[in-house]
Amino acid sequence: MQARTTGWLMAACLAAASPAWAQGVQATEHALGAGDACAKDLEAMPAFLMENDAGARELLPQRGEQSMAAALLKARSEAAQIADDKACLALLNNYLKLWRKGHLWVSSSPGAEALAAATPGAAPASAATTTAPPAPEPASGARQPTLRLLTPRTLVIHLPSFSPQHRAALETLLRKQRAALLSRPNWIIDVRDNDGGADSSYAPLLPWLLAEQPVSVGVEWLSTPANQRAHEQICARYAPGDAACVLFAQSVLAALRAVPSGAWARVQADRFVYERGVVPEKRRPQKVAVLMDRDCGSSCEQFLLTVRQGLGVKLLGRPSFGALDYSNMRPFTLPSGRRDLWYATSRSLRLPQLPVDAFGVLPDILLPELQGPGDAAAELQAVQRWLEGGSLQRLPGTGGGKP
Repeated sequence: MQARTTGWLMAACLAAASPAWAQGVQATEHALGAGDACAKDLEAMPAFLMENDAGARELLPQRGEQSMAAALLKARSEAAQIADDKACLALLNNYLKLWRKGHLWVSSSPGAEALAAATPGAAPASAATTTAPPAPEPASGARQPTLRLLTPRTLVIHLPSFSPQHRAALETLLRKQRAALLSRPNWIIDVRDNDGGADSSYAPLLPWLLAEQPVSVGVEWLSTPANQRAHEQICARYAPGDAACVLFAQSVLAALRAVPSGAWARVQADRFVYERGVVPEKRRPQKVAVLMDRDCGSSCEQFLLTVRQGLGVKLLGRPSFGALDYSNMRPFTLPSGRRDLWYATSRSLRLPQLPVDAFGVLPDILLPELQGPGDAAAELQAVQRWLEGGSLQRLPGTGGGKP
């Protein structure tokens, strides 16, 4: 796994068991009401972020220290009035959006439901388990990659998620559909609703898209005691038995331990990496249109940055979400023991020349916004016509829902 990758970004966003030390915290905090517990978690976040989050120290001056101080005061007053843990999640996440719109949030800790049920005056357990934003869905048919043959010349591959559990499904799809892939010169890759995941999940597709040696830009990691502990725990908690995760985490830990606390570490010394790991397919599609939108974030955005290096690849649609400059999310259990703060431990070496978070990844061809339920299908059909020599204009009456 390359150090540039968002790695175990969304794998780390799956529901997690609280660290052993958090159990003691829960035991001492169980008597707190929802408002007191929420206020306690809120107070812990700013200092933790400033010390451990990869983007906080850079973003605070941009946001304005006075504005952020005022926002904290406002959140404090609201936290005191919180009636349940569901409302607290909403409050804390609204506050965190002032720091950064993506790759920073709070979710319920596992065990929070039982903790809330044991708290006097707590909301029903069903409300206490709500997270904002929601954790990624488990593997299911709705999020699996699919392939459709549109015409004898064109096919579409729909990739709704780059969650690690979908990599095997993509490998199987490409293997079973190899004859169709070889016979269609025009491909549409639809990532308009992709929820991100891990860069390794889309790796099986790269030999079909990249003929030349791709260039990537590395990341650097913020070394702090908390971040080192988070990397030590990540594989056992979220990818038990995964050798690739262990190797990746060990390489990061070695780099973090080699520098003082508060310093930045690199797994790979060079800022630019000229990769040789992709062995191109001998027969690749002649034209590839990648359909994108604002739902494409995180590893989906890294996919866009990677595949646009293909000589026959064009990005079409709307700018992506903008959550990639600060990544490799790790959890920190907040003082109440009821919630985890998810924060970024790395920043991209694309900065400051090529930021993504401010505007997203920009398409090569900007397409109109989708207005109605049939626009997504109409847009797909327009791209098909364009690849086959026609117009990109959507035709009326060609809707039919999301592909």
